[in-house]
Amino acid sequence: MDGSDSEAPGDGISLFTYGIIFSVAVFFLIAVIAFACNRMRYAGQHDWPPSRRSSSVLRTVRDPSLIRIEEGLDESTLNSYPKLLYSQAKKEYSASSARCCPICLVDYKETDMLRLLPDCSHLFHLHCIDPWMRLRSTCPMCRKTPVPVPSPKTADDLIAATQES
Repeated sequence: MDGSDSEAPGDGISLFTYGIIFSVAVFFLIAVIAFACNRMRYAGQHDWPPSRRSSSVLRTVRDPSLIRIEEGLDESTLNSYPKLLYSQAKKEYSASSARCCPICLVDYKETDMLRLLPDCSHLFHLHCIDPWMRLRSTCPMCRKTPVPVPSPKTADDLIAATQES
């Protein structure tokens, strides 16, 4: 025997050191699994990421006075806002006016029917702005709340009404 098979007491890693490394690794693995299980359980209970369902909103709001329900305009108020053809609006407004609907981003055609919002004078396709205003009472561009105006009798009344504001 030449002594090459035997290990000296400080030449390698002892069985005790292997046991400590194994114990730390098992503890770390258990901690990672527990953390992952906790996150999955949390995600299941709280619907993370939050959905758009009203029931999840009502579950998370503690104070009911903080809930603000935005209501849109009624039909009579909406119909009191002026309507005009784009060909008519193009003549009456400056060249810097919008050439496309800010909601659908489609260029206006000469025969498109537009709705003019009072106060801010923003123009939109009739079929784009009406559903918006039924749900929300603010302009999608500037967020002003337009006030109801009496519907004009003629195009001249419409022009006079828009020039006053």
